[in-house]
Formats: sequence, structure tokens, C-alpha cells
Amino acid sequence: MSANKPDYDHAWDRWAPDPIPDCPIPGSHIWGWMRVPELLWLGEQAAQMDSVVEIGSLHGRSAFALLTDCPGPVYCIDPWDDEHDLSEASFLLHCGHFPNVRPVRGLSPAAGADVPDVDMVFIDGSHDRESITADIEFWLPKTRKLICGHDYIPGTDASFPDVKAVVDEKFGDRVTVAPDTAIWAVRTDRDK
Repeated sequence: MSANKPDYDHAWDRWAPDPIPDCPIPGSHIWGWMRVPELLWLGEQAAQMDSVVEIGSLHGRSAFALLTDCPGPVYCIDPWDDEHDLSEASFLLHCGHFPNVRPVRGLSPAAGADVPDVDMVFIDGSHDRESITADIEFWLPKTRKLICGHDYIPGTDASFPDVKAVVDEKFGDRVTVAPDTAIWAVRTDRDK
């Protein structure tokens, strides 16, 4: 490690949910499952978009990265279960100061009924086959440039095997995986 570069190795671990207070990467100071290279990738993509939907915002770790770099509205969809301390208040504490945040409390895809078409959709909600299929089928026609999601992990040790299976069935060889991440992506590139 150089003297000028902080040691963020623990943030690159597969499961590193703890906040990294001294890390300058947007969102890394918030508890969540998104690793530093994934936050960086999300920010890079959001910077090229005029609007984003995030499905599964929890405390706002990935939403913070999207909100930091997207100049337009970012619709953050989550059921925010207050009973289990997964409250919207926690999300708003971290992300409520962004003028472009649009919290939408509820489950996708039903919660997206009033959300307009957007440039990018990031899916990280329920990871079962039925939910992933429903999210892709609902959001794909509403996505102008990029549909993507989290927890695309190859191999028999995958924590969420339905994610990879459904994404591969729906998109085949159009799927790319962002380097050093578990993020899948498919360009839609349809006209506004």
C-alpha cells in the first residue's frame, strides 16, 4: 500500500456491509451490501443518465452513489419494513438531502406503476425467481438505456442462484458483468 492510498481492501471483500467512514467513495459510509467497486460502477453509469430507478434501497448505500452522480430524478423503491428496523427514516437520514431523490415505498413492480420511463434501472430487490422475473418484465419496457442488477454470481456456490439463472434466460449473451463486481448489465438503447 502506498503512503497516499488508504487501505480499502476490506471494502472489496464479497460481503463487506460495514460502513467505511474514511473512504471517499460516495455511499461507502452507509451500511449495506454494495462493495466499493460496485459503488464506483453505479456512479459512473448514473453520471451518463438523466433518470434512474433503484429497486431495493434499504439504508441508501447504493442509492447514495446513484444520487451523487445522476443529475435527474432517482426513484428509490423499497418496502422499508419499520418493524425490522429497515425504516424509510434511515434511508432519508442518508439520502434525504439530495434534491433529486424520489423515495417510493412499496414492493416492485407494483410500486413502479406511477414511475415514468427512465434511462437506467438497477434491480436489487427480492432475489427469488418469481420476483426477478417480474421486475425484469415490468421494468425492461420502461428502461431507455441500461437495465442492470446486483448479485449475479456464477458457479454452484452462488448465494442467489435465481438471479443469474433468470438474467441468463431473459438476455442470453447480451449480459455483461461489470469488472470486479457482481453487477449484471444489459444495454437497451431505445429512443426517448
